Amino acid sequence: MHFKAFLVSLLVSGGLNSGLIAGEVVVSARDQNAVAVADLVVWITPLETDLPPLPAPGSVSATVKQQDEEFDPYVIAVRTGTEVVFPNLDDVQHHVYSLSRPAKFDIPLHGGNQVESVIMDQAGLVPVGCNIHDWMLSYIVVVDSPWFAQTSETGEVSLPDVPAGRYKLEAWNPRLRKTHEQEITVSPASDAIELELRLRPDRRIRRAPTANGKGY
Repeated sequence: MHFKAFLVSLLVSGGLNSGLIAGEVVVSARDQNAVAVADLVVWITPLETDLPPLPAPGSVSATVKQQDEEFDPYVIAVRTGTEVVFPNLDDVQHHVYSLSRPAKFDIPLHGGNQVESVIMDQAGLVPVGCNIHDWMLSYIVVVDSPWFAQTSETGEVSLPDVPAGRYKLEAWNPRLRKTHEQEITVSPASDAIELELRLRPDRRIRRAPTANGKGY
């Protein structure tokens, strides 16, 4: 996966978790126009210890709906081993696929109320499309770390109960050119970091308005 620098306010505050000093990583992201950045996936990886074991494949699930000829959500983050379910809630058929290296798959034409799924067994970025409706697009960000989350419309996200230590922080959004990576330290002390992000224009294929006025 590839990412780029952005404006982020990072606060690391301390606490106690099962006898270990732990902190909460709070991220607030803004673009070059000081606008909050939603759908920014943030995750951290320890630099001094191993990651906790991955869940058994298929033991955790997430959902990417096909509804109103769109994927929902547009961006989703999951941990490696997660089974992603693709229910078709439309009255039309869809052909869901990904050509990505982490998860190359093809779900042939399937009608309304049919449910298919794929286990994401390798970390990486998985763009998902529909061969029938070119504007349908979703991004699945698969990470090995259990400490990950996604910013809300306010551009904020929190990673709680992180054991103390040094970490690599990474973040991604479809409008970033490449990865943002930086080292952080989680400790009882507070630490604030600000970086500047520059977002590219939204290059999604624009859907033509329909008879009921839908479109964007």
